[in-house]
Amino acid sequence: MTSIKLISKEGEYKVDLDDLKIFKIIAQENSFTHAAKRLNYVQSNVTARIKRLESELNTELFYRHSRGVTVTPTGKTLLQFTDRLFSLVEETKKALSNDGIPRGPLSIGSIESTAAVWLPPLLTTFMKQFSMVDLSLKGGTTEELINEVLEYQLDGAFVAGPVDHPELLQHLFIEEELVLITDKEHSYLKSFQDISQRTLLTLQHGCIYRQQVETWLDAEGIYPKKRMRFSTLEGLFGCVRAGLGIALLSKSYVDHLPLANELHFYSLPDQYSKVSTVFIHRKDVLLTQAFKEFVKAVGIKLNYET
Repeated sequence: MTSIKLISKEGEYKVDLDDLKIFKIIAQENSFTHAAKRLNYVQSNVTARIKRLESELNTELFYRHSRGVTVTPTGKTLLQFTDRLFSLVEETKKALSNDGIPRGPLSIGSIESTAAVWLPPLLTTFMKQFSMVDLSLKGGTTEELINEVLEYQLDGAFVAGPVDHPELLQHLFIEEELVLITDKEHSYLKSFQDISQRTLLTLQHGCIYRQQVETWLDAEGIYPKKRMRFSTLEGLFGCVRAGLGIALLSKSYVDHLPLANELHFYSLPDQYSKVSTVFIHRKDVLLTQAFKEFVKAVGIKLNYET
């Protein structure tokens, strides 16, 4: 059993790290039963460990109800510190075993278009050269990935930039052209005003393409007839091909698709036609050898001492 001592204005608390791990998994599952199955523990053990943690901290961490449990406001605060604590523990392990050989876990996030077009050959080369690195790639919107980097869930991420946050550093990865696309079987857009008679297809909240096209259309005073949102670029593109509407995407992503010749392309005004992809990471995390070799492999130069 590994314990740590937490010190606050209210006093000192001795907390077991395994209890915190159980607490975090219950918060993720919203259920003692599901958490016990995931941990391969008996439920009574899980319940007892949380009661001990609540007793030590003198607070209630979960609201119990018929559907499971919900984290209390105090529990949410503890959850934030738990994420930071486990991140620090992992950094310590990395630091103590840092022998100059790239190894160990490396969690990277990426927006979908970058992951589809630019990263595959770079990741393949990297993994062939550094097979001892346990690399994982997670997709998401720019907003989602920024939050996961801030919460120490990702070591770094490729997102739409620029990103202005006091706890993050950003490095330019690539600048891309944005294009408006429609299918070829339906009527051609004679002017952008024709968009008012079309359906605008976008990704969910947090996508830079959605933000860019909505900013542009609002500035032009153009209001689409209808809007539809999708969770993936693949689904969005399929609906454009089927003639359900129009969409704004990076030209590199569209060119990458096998059926790009079935589309009409429209260039945007200069102030809305470009988007930068940047690689971000926290300022305060340990840059392991695996991390340093990764950013070098994808063509990013760290322009400060690490």
